Amino acid sequence: MYEYDIRVGYHQVDENKTLSIPALIDLFQDCSTFQSEDLGIGIDYCRENNFFWVINNWQVEIDALPKLCDHITVFTFPYEFKGFVGKRCFGIKMDGKVIVRAASVWSLLSTETYLPVRTNQLMHEKYVLEEPLEMKPFNRKIAVPEGGEKQLPITIQNVHLDANHHVNNGKYVAMGASFLPEDVKIREIRVGYLSQAFLGDVIYPRLVETQEGHIVSLEDKDGKPYAVMEFK
Repeated sequence: MYEYDIRVGYHQVDENKTLSIPALIDLFQDCSTFQSEDLGIGIDYCRENNFFWVINNWQVEIDALPKLCDHITVFTFPYEFKGFVGKRCFGIKMDGKVIVRAASVWSLLSTETYLPVRTNQLMHEKYVLEEPLEMKPFNRKIAVPEGGEKQLPITIQNVHLDANHHVNNGKYVAMGASFLPEDVKIREIRVGYLSQAFLGDVIYPRLVETQEGHIVSLEDKDGKPYAVMEFK
């Protein structure tokens, strides 16, 4: 298990001084990035070998969220490699208790063809597999109902991009969370990433209210989703 300690900062909280959903995803992304960089198989290693990791799915279960100035521990570990797919757990501990759990599915792709690339021996040696966290079954498919409310389009700017030159997965979640009603308490998040958006692309968000919560579909002009997320 890889972990790091942090104190929740002002820039990471919402108007209620609670860790925001986008900041939560950013903490998880940082944690896995720190592990890969510390193991010597981070961004530069991937670029030198002409591949990169993209995330396919998130499933996050929230018992509680930390507040401003709380001391927390963020942790992660991989639990399965198969072909070009890697699966990884994340979590947040406070006062020794796990308060947030997450599972994720990633794919390794070629920078030249964008086709899948099998994980290599060095990765299997460096990443130590552990037993996954106890969570609900990982249901990756998110059914998006018809209708809902169309939101204002979003044109992708440099601020949305990451080191792989496409929209960072956390930015999609930030977009989706921005359309939720005020004061809604989120206890579960599922995200599916379906295609990559790049600089200059226009995203057309659609918000659908369901019996259990809200679904946000971030679509292109033809209605094809870049990402779909469910907030309960």
